[in-house]
Amino acid sequence: MGSDNTGANFGIRAGGNIGNISNIKDSFKSSGPAAPHPNARTGGDSGAASGRSGEQTPPVDIAVLTVLSPEMQAMTEVFQRATDYRRPAPSDQRRVHQATFTTPYGRLNAVLMQTMDRNQRSAATAYAFLRQVHRPRLVALVGIAGGISERVDVGDVVIADQVIYYDERREAANITYRRGEATAVPARMSLSLSDLFSTRGEPFVLPSVETRTFFKVVRGPIGSGGAVITDEASDIRAYLQSFHEKCLAVETEAGGLVQAFREDLDTSADAVSWVVVRGVSDHADAAKGHRDHDLAARHAGVAFESLLPFLGHSPT
Repeated sequence: MGSDNTGANFGIRAGGNIGNISNIKDSFKSSGPAAPHPNARTGGDSGAASGRSGEQTPPVDIAVLTVLSPEMQAMTEVFQRATDYRRPAPSDQRRVHQATFTTPYGRLNAVLMQTMDRNQRSAATAYAFLRQVHRPRLVALVGIAGGISERVDVGDVVIADQVIYYDERREAANITYRRGEATAVPARMSLSLSDLFSTRGEPFVLPSVETRTFFKVVRGPIGSGGAVITDEASDIRAYLQSFHEKCLAVETEAGGLVQAFREDLDTSADAVSWVVVRGVSDHADAAKGHRDHDLAARHAGVAFESLLPFLGHSPT
């Protein structure tokens, strides 16, 4: 997961040490002008409300983070299908998309942005920006991952019920002691996911947006750390499956999001939850490549849309 030379978002930079999320919120610096997203349709601009120079804007219900360009393109399509989509204005250096989603139960105000890089630190920094400026009550990380379980195939989608951070370890002579840490989704999100899966089935299926087939949406643990895994015999894969035998997928940003949420010392009650939605693009083995990134990202976007009616709504 991450940005590339053709689709990187250079809207935010963080200075200093990302040791504590409380110290990041005032460290943003603009980095020059940015063009609108190439997929943005003609319509309203969000520049006046996108938080230029770090000023606060009215709180939103959901903030969506993506990393890779295919992920951003897929989620831009989702936002364009909303009732009220506002593309980033040319003056919006952070390229924040905005939309209002209408569900059978009410309206959800949402923003969408891309992290600068494909790692835990960049995810944490993006979270801090969103919390400072847009104050969402839910932050969703939506994109792709590598499947490490027979329960998921390429194109299926995993909604995480916990994130297992595997990078902490002690290196000793001839042995490595890993110190994995599992963090379950907050209680409100756990209830929303239970509502989703009890209503739709577990797993449930959705029609593919690219093929004449269906894909599964499943719930379970995912692993997160700094390694891009391309070996079926990887000791990280083995560790994750020994830590939790139902671990479904592995990726490289969710641990940063979870830690940022955990260390957010803002005492206001508006930050209440997070969720990670990952389309499976490969099996984290030697065949790993970019071929199915678009498919997996778009399926993750469709699964995210299916979750919206179960998230609670704005009073207006």
